Amino acid sequence: MTVISLRSDKPMEKDSSCINICTCAHYLKSVLAEIPCGRLFRDIIGNREFFVTDESTGRLMSVPQDYLLEPGNWISNDLLNRVYQNTISILEDPDAIYKAGKNIFKTAVGSQVFLMRLAGVQTIINRLPKENAKFNANRSIKIIENQNGYAVVRIYWKDDPAVTKLFCDMNRGVYEGLGRLTGNPATVLEKMCQFSGGAFCEYHIKWKAKPIYSRLMDLIRIRLSQEIIDELERRIEEVNTIRLRQERIIELRTKDLQEQKREVVKAHCFLARYVPPQLAKKILAGDVAPVRDHHRRKLVMFFSDIKDFTRTTDAMEPEDMAELLNEYFSCMNDIIQKYGGTLANITGDALFVFFGAPDRTDDRDHALRCVRMAMEMQLKMQELQKKWFSEGIEYPLQIRCGINTGMATVGSFGSRQRSDYSAMGMQVNLASRLETACEPGGILISHSTWALTNDQIDCRSKETIVVKGFSRPLRAYEVKLGTNNGRKSAISGA
Repeated sequence: MTVISLRSDKPMEKDSSCINICTCAHYLKSVLAEIPCGRLFRDIIGNREFFVTDESTGRLMSVPQDYLLEPGNWISNDLLNRVYQNTISILEDPDAIYKAGKNIFKTAVGSQVFLMRLAGVQTIINRLPKENAKFNANRSIKIIENQNGYAVVRIYWKDDPAVTKLFCDMNRGVYEGLGRLTGNPATVLEKMCQFSGGAFCEYHIKWKAKPIYSRLMDLIRIRLSQEIIDELERRIEEVNTIRLRQERIIELRTKDLQEQKREVVKAHCFLARYVPPQLAKKILAGDVAPVRDHHRRKLVMFFSDIKDFTRTTDAMEPEDMAELLNEYFSCMNDIIQKYGGTLANITGDALFVFFGAPDRTDDRDHALRCVRMAMEMQLKMQELQKKWFSEGIEYPLQIRCGINTGMATVGSFGSRQRSDYSAMGMQVNLASRLETACEPGGILISHSTWALTNDQIDCRSKETIVVKGFSRPLRAYEVKLGTNNGRKSAISGA
């Protein structure tokens, strides 16, 4: 997580690792048996200076407790100074931070214990500058002298008002605890302090010098431990390099996927303007067989056109006619999508819509949705007619609707360069003939459609009609357009 200061609106400085907080927490637990996190993090959690970015959502949030107790995370000097002050307040001990520093090596476990014992104090001191850089960016360390039993270490602290003598106390405690894990206790004397007017903090570290034969063994151990430590560090660096590389790959792939997703959404929106949304979804998903191949399906087919379209539009300017048609088709298309119809094509002022392909439920559902769609279209036209009349159109547009249910061949029709997803067959022609025979403002349905919908849609039977291309007269029904005729069901069933 990236640390953010909301007051400055800039990332908070990464001055110190949270391992320093963990050191205080371990010491508190050793004294109190449990860590009073509420008091340890008082004035920190919820403070608008200490917010972090949640990597999963990208949102800013208050720094959480688990973040502060994770050694690998980084914090500012200001935050760490408050933890130090809270630790002293909890224990009511002005030397609490110094004592916590002495306690730091009690938290070392496993291979750390083995390596520390193997290395000895002198080797550990030699490694201080390198180890310090892993966990602290608020100070630099210089080894002035390091002999058997005696060392001089200088610390140069970052110029930051938040860095106080408490930081010095922690470090002095850590150095005094160096010998505990090696079995050779050390004593630390602070000869100069940056917080008392000095240019740096200088520590003189003493521990029991070893005899020559023991120092010879130490040389062997140092050589061995150094090789082990170097090998471990090399392995850790390799793992970290691999991890960072994988994180970068994941980040790049995530960005690519997000970009691809945006392109797919954009393509779907664009494609849906030219083909039915159901087809656009299948095409983009790679499911092209239902679109490309031909199938015999039982469909509910709808045709509509505008009565006297030419007479109305001849008296209009081309721009006005285009605006009127766009409004009409937009309203009709919204209704088609509401009921899940497949808009096969628009020819001039005529619409051809069918239900049952490419997505299918059952014949009754298809028929009910189709009839209710037609009813809502006619009711919408009544609203548009009033609007257009008030806008100066002398002969408001009226539409005729025809609906039939029957078998048809559905699929892609056309050439390799240009195809339409549509349906063909005698039953399609019958739906078109019903639309032609319908009165303006009405809906005419076939007997096969009436049989599927008559328990919910009120119709009046018409005399049999003679339809071009059919050898015998056909029974047809006119849908009643009252607001109580399946209207409530139409809306809820869409």
